[in-house]
Amino acid sequence: MTAPQPLTETERRVADAVDVEGLVDATRRLVRIRSDAGDETACQEAVAALMRDAGLEMDVWDIDLPTVQDHPAASWELDRARALGVVGRLPGTEPTGGPTLVLNGHVDVVPPGHASDWTHPPFAGALEQGRLYGRGALDMKGPLMAGLHAMVAVERAGVRLRGTVLLHSVVGEEDGGIGTLAAILRGHTGDAAIVMEPTRLQVAPIQSGCINFRVVVPGRAAHGATRTEGVSAIEKLYPLHRALLALEAERNEPYVGRPLYGGVPIPFPLSVGTVRGGSWASSVPEQVVIEGRLGVLPGETMPEARSALEQAVGGAARRDPFLRTSPPVVEWWGGRFYPVDTPVEAPIVDTLSTALRDLTGNAPGLEAVPFGADAGLFAHVAAMPVVLFGAGDIRRAHRPDEYVDVEELVLMSRTLAVTALRYCGVSE
Repeated sequence: MTAPQPLTETERRVADAVDVEGLVDATRRLVRIRSDAGDETACQEAVAALMRDAGLEMDVWDIDLPTVQDHPAASWELDRARALGVVGRLPGTEPTGGPTLVLNGHVDVVPPGHASDWTHPPFAGALEQGRLYGRGALDMKGPLMAGLHAMVAVERAGVRLRGTVLLHSVVGEEDGGIGTLAAILRGHTGDAAIVMEPTRLQVAPIQSGCINFRVVVPGRAAHGATRTEGVSAIEKLYPLHRALLALEAERNEPYVGRPLYGGVPIPFPLSVGTVRGGSWASSVPEQVVIEGRLGVLPGETMPEARSALEQAVGGAARRDPFLRTSPPVVEWWGGRFYPVDTPVEAPIVDTLSTALRDLTGNAPGLEAVPFGADAGLFAHVAAMPVVLFGAGDIRRAHRPDEYVDVEELVLMSRTLAVTALRYCGVSE
């Protein structure tokens, strides 16, 4: 990457036009609206109102859930009574010829857990010492509002773009991406996309995919006092879990330490998240069920990933006398995220990276991220180059006292504004 270059007068004017107070207030407003457990409509309506107030052209629609869920790329875990699609458009002067840049963010959040674990209430939107706290502040209502205020800054500075910027506000990212899929199928695509997940303001052209699995491990029930007459499904889980850990190590070994993966010790994690088993304390458990997520490698298909796990479980079962004749069952369910491997020479990677470099004087890193996100839908369904970029650290998400630094949100918004100018072009 070349040395930092001075911003043009127009770029500086747009960057300075980011409304810091408005960005913070909008994020706090959204954090205060609960949007977990599949109930995202009120938050989507609030985002739509913010977009309208910003003067964006709007498309707000009730998603036809049965039709979208029938698509081969659809996945979800939560049943929704209603899902609202919201897309704002900053039109360019060359609507049929200028490039279109998509900014994508989601309003759904994971449940907050026990409120007593939070220092700041999860839905209060507390602001303290430059940090904005609350469920969704980081993942990703804050980054979503940074995208909106980047578009607002272009308008406030009186700049007209040749191309178009679209802002997707979507539902269902946390459980599979049904909202982004709906926006893509409705035609809200473009020449490149930025998915505004928290990346510590690093540019991420590579994203791990992931897919949910379930393994049903059999046993044979017996009275606990005569446990040798039964077969404990818990004990039979041990060799299967060791096989899963060995599979994770085998799949990750070629990537650890490679460029873009240097800071990620396990780029494609395999994690068991739930364990359920047994029916009575004094009985030998006749069944254990585990559920987890399998990281999907760049260039790997979902059937290939499934086969790898199924073979690992099957191989471990064949080495056990009981499981050889009573094999465990592998099932696939719920959320599914496609991997992303955007070439580092793609124009959107360079444009975004140099925008941040020229704003700060420091070149950002290019990194792979180990989590699944909606970027895979842009790559696999819309066939668009896509990167992930956003304020904050994913390690602070999905846990108590989630927060994002306001300073990072502001820099993110300014970077997106300059990126839009450079990618879409400025109308003279």
